[in-house]
Amino acid sequence: MWMVVSFLIAALAVIFAVQNGAPATIHFFSWTFAQSQGVVLLSGFVAGFIASMLIYLPTHIRNKLKIRRHERREVDLEGQLNAERGKREYFEKEHAAAMRVQKGNSTATGNTGRSAD
Repeated sequence: MWMVVSFLIAALAVIFAVQNGAPATIHFFSWTFAQSQGVVLLSGFVAGFIASMLIYLPTHIRNKLKIRRHERREVDLEGQLNAERGKREYFEKEHAAAMRVQKGNSTATGNTGRSAD
């Protein structure tokens, strides 16, 4: 899909350059350039696009690194959570076994947990 959009943009740029063929003279410090208006405008557009991408690139890289760091942290926290769940299951089993033993001991001695009044 992005190739189709890129092709359409390139085709529109070529049409723009062909339709704006009048000569334009560009003066920049001591340099002087003579080129068609379409080529001058497209060159300015491309230069602006490249400059904006160069300005955006450090932010993009920084964000990618943050995302990777957070993904690694998420994996570590999921591992810790699974370990804690395992511990909890173990303690719940131990508690249930202890309660069964305690209940078995109270019924064997005849103590139902009620006090005699």
